[in-house]
Amino acid sequence: MQRRAAFCSALIGVALVTLTPAFAQTASTPAAKMDIAGVRIGMTEAEARAALRAFDPSMRIIRTTTRYNYSPGEGRPEQSTPEFFDRLEVRTANGAVDLFTVYFANPPGEARVVAIERHNLPHTQNPPTQQQFRASLTAKYGQPSFVGEGEIVWEEAGKPRCSFSRAQNRPVGGGLTRERLFPTLSQAQQSRTSILTLPADIATCGQVLSYVHGTYGPVTIARASLLDMGAIWAADMRTTAWVNGLKAEAKRKADAQAQAPKL
Repeated sequence: MQRRAAFCSALIGVALVTLTPAFAQTASTPAAKMDIAGVRIGMTEAEARAALRAFDPSMRIIRTTTRYNYSPGEGRPEQSTPEFFDRLEVRTANGAVDLFTVYFANPPGEARVVAIERHNLPHTQNPPTQQQFRASLTAKYGQPSFVGEGEIVWEEAGKPRCSFSRAQNRPVGGGLTRERLFPTLSQAQQSRTSILTLPADIATCGQVLSYVHGTYGPVTIARASLLDMGAIWAADMRTTAWVNGLKAEAKRKADAQAQAPKL
């Protein structure tokens, strides 16, 4: 299935102020502490809008819909699902800078937040030092699962560590995006050589929060993402089944209308 173009990515203290990679042996961040700009996984559209308005009432919030294209096959014309609510795109008041994208589960499930991505965390005046930046994050979210050069990752407590990379021996945070997550998980499920360590039921995976930032001098720009890996997997599996069902029904109807040639 294809979308249209509208659907367009001891640790505390010394470890936090050094660039030496370190990770915890278990995920330890409660889901209740994981948010970006007040937006949490599982929120409705109204709840997400209210959180964003409380964070910065000057931001421009754009409601974006999309649809899936599918084909009955055998050269027949392409068809589309009905349009549905997909995400909130958040920009500066003048619309010049993309700030956040809040993604929601697609049909046939309920539209609730499954991911938040913060594209720009600019500090144009008096930017924080590296130590101040990381200390602020630790004060808000608690002890991270991983601290490395330019990246900090938190993983949801009590859930499988689905973002843990066997090849890199560390959690992967900044390398995961809403758009790339489902294909990445699908490939990992099918591959014995996958870099990710996944449980038998991917839907049991938890939330992963990551901040990626510059490493030279004061932190002048950074980006962040919060993904519920299990919720995204489950929602996208349901959506795939939905679209495949529409495709099969379209083929059935087209086959029923086919006419034998006059010879």
